[in-house]
Amino acid sequence: MARGLLAAALVACAAVAQEVQMEIAPDVEVEQRPQFLYANISPKLRIKGKGFGKDASGVHPVFVPPLEKNGKRFYNLTVTDTVISIGLKKGMRWPTSTTGESSTLFLQSLVVDQHGSSNQLKNAVPVATIIEPPSVVRGEDKLIYMTGTNRFLINGTHFREGNMALTFDPPLVRDVDYALAVRSPTAMQLVLKTDRKWRSDGEPGPLRLRRIDSGAGALRIDPRFGGVTVAEVQVDLGGHGVTASANPTKLMYQNAPSLEIKGSGFAHVEQVDNFGPPRLRWANGLLGRGVNYTVSSYDDNKLELVLKPGSVWRRNGANLPAPLTLLAADVGSGLVAIGATEARKGIRVATIFECPKVNPQPLTSLFRTHSAQLWITGVGFTRSDTRNGVGGEVKIDFEPALKVGVDYMLTVFNRTHMLVRLREGRAWAAQPGPLYVVGMDSGAGQYEGFKPAAVAHVVPDADSHPSGVEIQRTNSQVLYQTPAIRHLEIHGTSLSVDAQLTFSPPLTKGVDYKVLRATSDVMVLGLLAGKMWRQTAGQLMLMSVDTGSGPVEMAHGTGIVVADVSANPTVATSTARITTSTTRRLSIYGTGFAIDGTELTLEPTSRAAYDVEAVYENEVVLRLREGKSWAALGSAESMPLVVTKIDTAAGEYIFQDSNGKPAPVTVALVVPDSAATTASGDVMRCDDTCMWANDGVCDDGSQGARTKKDQDKGGAWWEDDDLGGWYSDELAEDLGDEYDYGYDYDDAYGYYGDDAAMPACVRGTDCTDCGGPLELMGGDDDAAGSTEPLGDWDDDEWFDDDSEEWWDDDYDFGKDWDGFEDDESGALGIISSTQPTTNVNKRHMTPEQRAAARRGAGFSFADHPALSAVAALVGALAAAYGCATMRRSDEAPKENPCCGGKYKEAQA
Repeated sequence: MARGLLAAALVACAAVAQEVQMEIAPDVEVEQRPQFLYANISPKLRIKGKGFGKDASGVHPVFVPPLEKNGKRFYNLTVTDTVISIGLKKGMRWPTSTTGESSTLFLQSLVVDQHGSSNQLKNAVPVATIIEPPSVVRGEDKLIYMTGTNRFLINGTHFREGNMALTFDPPLVRDVDYALAVRSPTAMQLVLKTDRKWRSDGEPGPLRLRRIDSGAGALRIDPRFGGVTVAEVQVDLGGHGVTASANPTKLMYQNAPSLEIKGSGFAHVEQVDNFGPPRLRWANGLLGRGVNYTVSSYDDNKLELVLKPGSVWRRNGANLPAPLTLLAADVGSGLVAIGATEARKGIRVATIFECPKVNPQPLTSLFRTHSAQLWITGVGFTRSDTRNGVGGEVKIDFEPALKVGVDYMLTVFNRTHMLVRLREGRAWAAQPGPLYVVGMDSGAGQYEGFKPAAVAHVVPDADSHPSGVEIQRTNSQVLYQTPAIRHLEIHGTSLSVDAQLTFSPPLTKGVDYKVLRATSDVMVLGLLAGKMWRQTAGQLMLMSVDTGSGPVEMAHGTGIVVADVSANPTVATSTARITTSTTRRLSIYGTGFAIDGTELTLEPTSRAAYDVEAVYENEVVLRLREGKSWAALGSAESMPLVVTKIDTAAGEYIFQDSNGKPAPVTVALVVPDSAATTASGDVMRCDDTCMWANDGVCDDGSQGARTKKDQDKGGAWWEDDDLGGWYSDELAEDLGDEYDYGYDYDDAYGYYGDDAAMPACVRGTDCTDCGGPLELMGGDDDAAGSTEPLGDWDDDEWFDDDSEEWWDDDYDFGKDWDGFEDDESGALGIISSTQPTTNVNKRHMTPEQRAAARRGAGFSFADHPALSAVAALVGALAAAYGCATMRRSDEAPKENPCCGGKYKEAQA
């Protein structure tokens, strides 16, 4: 009987455990894919998952913030097995934060009756992001020119960075016709792209914004009027036709006395009373009108600029050589952008090099043939990788004369240090005496202002020793720290296998090395296992030799170089993905790379498939050749790209493990080109079709500083502000009215100062400069936590899943409403524009508004009867249907325009 009771108890426990298990792990799942919703416009929320059943009465969701009050829901519920559809009731709104910022709606608990009576969610799930709908301020007062105006602002409220999509009439395409940046929740800036117009039809007239989407769907704006006018486009004035020609091959030093700029339209200034010569705007803040330079002469096709004594074309020598970039010109009709304004590209009218200078060091002693090298310090030395593809190699004129490549080899390490290596069998001078540097060409031609400097004093070599022991300088011999292929060879006279050698740093025979073979004129030494020629890279000096008659000191005890020891190279492991052919650049990082030349052996990539674009001490940049690929994948999903060996100045270095077996280093993972796709699944574009492609700067917005070199310099070259900061209004006042070019210095010509630059190229069209498409990829639409709007789901359809008619389908806007005049489909709802205020924020003014403000005037509808009539019509439209779309119940905000309040007026 006891056994029977025990069995019954076990069965009961098992049943309870099974029931608990069902409640703990029910067959109900909810996907974390928050949908963006407009607080008072979006009608539906879709929650995707599984196990919901088909009976809405058996599904009980609880939301935070709540979607009910006093037990009464704000929504209707429709259910399928995989979708819960929440339909907002008329007069209700989705809950928002009190600050007006976005808020997250969580599904806190969910009970599906068919799976039990307990909460079937382990944790609260975010299901929606609630945002306020945007508003747009009318911009009939903003006068812009077809191409002469390069940027203007659209004002409103609740603009969101990265989520804005605009539809214009006439049509304008983002990243093709204009670039867009949200400066604040109340202002977004449009910048005209190169060679585009504000009206695609080329005719003057209003530019209307018909639709706006801040992330939760497209909204019609003033559909009865074809949209809201955000600017009035006028034909260009004569002075807007000014152009300038790029001259990237023009090489100048900082203090070059003059500069010639070619172009067209400069003579238009003669048609403007008391204007004077053309005025120019530079990327580095260079000021004309006698501050830094004057325009000495000009005609319609040419300007001649003369530098003011004591000034320079560009400061901040650490960032030189660099372009001298002309951003804009004013010939009487306001500043006209030159080049691609959206990225502050401008045009390069010259490349400026730092004025070279050599520091005197007359006390440095050089033995006539025994000294191997000479360090020269100063400023203005340029390496090939810093010259942006222009300029020649650094050249030095010595006195007594020495020829590069014949007598010495020159290596420039940076702008302040370069190394002169005397070639074997050559001498620093025929006779003892001072050694001068009397001239220099650092890449821009012979520098006329160079001041000669004594860099050493040449002294006689040590006399021959009676024993006949002599050692030849062999500084061209380069070895790795540990054995590779080469051994150390010492050349001289009267040598033997028993000769005792003293090195610096110290090396001990039988402990660090052994003598492999020896004759009277050469000794070959081999390094023992686990030892190094030097603990750090540098010269290996032979201090003395003892063949049995006592030690013979080399070079008066200072030693003679017998080898240059290079650091063992290392390559960093990386599994970063690159595409087979659309990733154009690959950076391989490590240590011990020789800046004079480093070669890598890759597998499976052949050497014919790429070029070595640049070599730094810790980075090698490879550039894929046109029509080549990193690997042939076939049916494989990926393939590792490995480095098997490296060749620096010391020859090949094979990567091996501790047992001496090959150990290739993985530096990338090659994936198919199709792996780089947009959020919508389209293969990412990757080509060089942008007009600014292949100029050494990434212009599609995907990268800031392209390389570590750029980062060390503080960013890209255009960010170099070599006059110490953007100028202020106070400085403009100090300089006088003649330096007020029609804009405020604190605005720094719109985006050139306080506003960020925008991409000059559409993403993927500057592929070689930017490296490849993988860093441009949009978020994975199917990834957990994706914040893509619901409309981006490829399996999502807007079917009528509600028991009532929906206002977004067939809502009655009143007896005067006769349907949408917007002929496009798919808009979520409509909003009305708002009227601008007369108190305009100066930071958001157009140049015309700033001019009016300086005259003490402001925009007023009283001065524009036609615009007043438009405002009245818009007001009538708002009365007809605006309140219907915005009206809500007791939860409506106090500033709701349909409930006795009004929105805060947005700044123009």
